[in-house]
Amino acid sequence: MISRRNFFTISTLMFVIFFLCMFMNNLKDRWNEYEANPFITETAEGYPSKVSMYVPDGMKEEEYTAEQKAGGTGKGSRESSGRNRVVCISSGGKSLAETVREWVSYTKRDISIYKSLSAYKEDQEQAELPEMLVLDPDCVKWGMKEETDFLMQCVEKGTHLVFSSLPDVSVVRRNKAVRELLGIRRISASETTVEGIHLYGGFLLGGEVIYKAEEKEEEKYQDMDLTFPWYSLSSGTKVYMKGIPADESVEKEDYPVVIWRKSFGSAYVFAVNGDYMEGITGLGLLAAMSAEMYPYELYPVVNAQNLVLANYPGTADENRDEMEKYYARSMKLLDQELVWPDITSALRDYSFGITCMMTPQYDYSDQNLPDAEQFQYYLKIFHERSAEPGLSGLSVSDTPAGKKISEDERFMQEHVPDYRFSSFYAGDMKEAEMEEVLEEEFLSSVRTVVMDYDEKDVSLIRYLSDYITVQRAVSDGLKYSYRSDFRVRSVETALGYLNLSCDMERVAYPEDEEDAWDECHKQFIRNVNVFGQSFEGFDGVTATGSDARIRNLLALNYTDSREGDTIYLKIEGAEDTSWFLFRNYGNEIKEVKGGDFRELEEGVYLIEARKSEVEIRLKPGDERFYY
Repeated sequence: MISRRNFFTISTLMFVIFFLCMFMNNLKDRWNEYEANPFITETAEGYPSKVSMYVPDGMKEEEYTAEQKAGGTGKGSRESSGRNRVVCISSGGKSLAETVREWVSYTKRDISIYKSLSAYKEDQEQAELPEMLVLDPDCVKWGMKEETDFLMQCVEKGTHLVFSSLPDVSVVRRNKAVRELLGIRRISASETTVEGIHLYGGFLLGGEVIYKAEEKEEEKYQDMDLTFPWYSLSSGTKVYMKGIPADESVEKEDYPVVIWRKSFGSAYVFAVNGDYMEGITGLGLLAAMSAEMYPYELYPVVNAQNLVLANYPGTADENRDEMEKYYARSMKLLDQELVWPDITSALRDYSFGITCMMTPQYDYSDQNLPDAEQFQYYLKIFHERSAEPGLSGLSVSDTPAGKKISEDERFMQEHVPDYRFSSFYAGDMKEAEMEEVLEEEFLSSVRTVVMDYDEKDVSLIRYLSDYITVQRAVSDGLKYSYRSDFRVRSVETALGYLNLSCDMERVAYPEDEEDAWDECHKQFIRNVNVFGQSFEGFDGVTATGSDARIRNLLALNYTDSREGDTIYLKIEGAEDTSWFLFRNYGNEIKEVKGGDFRELEEGVYLIEARKSEVEIRLKPGDERFYY
């Protein structure tokens, strides 16, 4: 027999459970304001734009001529930024000059570019000594003693040298002055092939890592350059990256070196044995080398970790035969039942912002139209997950981008007429076509464009037009490799920025088993785990959030100085919170006045600057680290 009190209690509980099961979803839908994009930003007065960019001397467009872009001279002055200029020696056919120019634009230095060392030597007598001289070895006449003597004089006067690659091994063998300059004791072999690469901790962000396939399954990840000259170093050198030879009898100190420095009193000579300075990896190497040159290094970063699901989701019932073959389900069910749960589960423990560049349909040449209810369903779950919906400009058919956008606009006007997008995925679209598409009224709210990674383009973040920025992907989120891992670490070191792009068209239209979600998911998990753990101290933001921080970084200029245990940071041009990387040896941070800080790894801090004047107060340390 149940008492009245127990009966009442049980009935109440059953009613509550019934209410929760039957009505909570309805209430959640009612409260979910998915029909308005919360990431939309208005270009009100004072909104950061191209005109607000800070451009160091020697890099202003009206001064930077076609000849200079090809490797001519662009002079700068120290006074404009408070930091010494960088001189780059690079021939017209090399990308080194563009890499260095991009790096100095982020760190607000001035730059001068010369086609040859002799051209710089002629001009140097009237110019102030640079803090850093970055050299393409092909621009040096190694047979002329005057040129090697001049480089040694630069070092003796306190200028740091960076060799973006090394002269031919035959030059190193016959020229004692070159070996002395580079800190090479002997040439153990003109060429050797190693099994892996060992990157030491404390140089690039992300810690120590060994790029070596320990199991056969991992061989597919190995795409590092494993063949290079084997140099043994003299005393007074420090190694940052080495090769791992197949011969296990070789002592670790004798491993072939890849990146190192030679000390000459107050200056260093950095050497790169390979092509690692080419492209965007050069940005991180320059930042890491600069941090090694001084008792402390302080420079602005974006502080944005963004995962872009490009061409996701598809809401039309397309590619049925392949869907049945690989997944035994429709495209709509694939995205809803497999892909989205797998992605959100993988990201649960990491600070990535999510941006989904939606494509209502993939193929605009067939009659499989998008499902409006499915499209609205994703707007709801993206809103719940704080994921940003963007729009993709690509399709699998030959439909022109303009017509594709017109079809999307018609669909949106019919089902979610007030919805607007702030971000746009252009993939590898040509810039002229991209600019034409963005002139459409339907895309007038777009403020940032995401493009695919391009190894030939070192300009990761920039303005496309007065009010629209471009942010390039750093790596393919559906494909892991050792070289891409090294690239991500380099960009994180230079900018605290990661755009991990996953083009889901590959999954929706697979060509083989490698493109199927099961395999892509494994690669995705590896990328998320590696980068999520290595760079967990940075903020996860969406594409629009990243855009705001990019604008702020491009606009600001700063100066810093040290007095005793305090670093004084002054910021100009920033409209919002700014972030800086502080790399320090010898002192921990005690407090930050005018902001906050968090430790990323030993000796590396992320500074959040909330005011235009910030004081970084250090704990007392070793006097030898002071200026």
